[in-house]
Amino acid sequence: MPRPAKHFQDGSTLIEAMMAAGMAAIFLGSLFAVNTSSMETIKMARESAAASQVLQQRIDSMRIANSHQITYASWIQANLLNADAAGSGELKGIPETLTLSPYGSASTANTQLTRNGGAVVINLNTTGLLTENAVKVVWTVNYLGAPNDRPTIRQTVAILGKGGVAK
Repeated sequence: MPRPAKHFQDGSTLIEAMMAAGMAAIFLGSLFAVNTSSMETIKMARESAAASQVLQQRIDSMRIANSHQITYASWIQANLLNADAAGSGELKGIPETLTLSPYGSASTANTQLTRNGGAVVINLNTTGLLTENAVKVVWTVNYLGAPNDRPTIRQTVAILGKGGVAK
């Protein structure tokens, strides 16, 4: 029995080709969007790690100093804040603020220093911290981070006693 002749169509229509191209464009567009988002996330993580490194180095340098030195704003200005911390090159617009206050005491005396660029300004200078048994150190770093140079704040707190790190 003879088979009926089948009519096959070679190729595709213009509409099918346009739909395939459209689907490929949507796929590639979403792939590029995911890539851009991933790169921003990586940049945010790198900036956050750099800010944490800056804070850790600053606290470590205070921990190494003796209690007499860390209670004098002029010593901190001349020896700790006189240069950029390693790793701060990753960050844009990095003002640092250091606040020293008594810990476990009724005293409210505070010392505060701000470093912006290369200039260090002593905002508050209290000499009464030398008589305290422990000092609370609050170090804050502000920088413009990803995405879109948004203001970001990182902060660390340490308690330094006369014999070294208390907490």
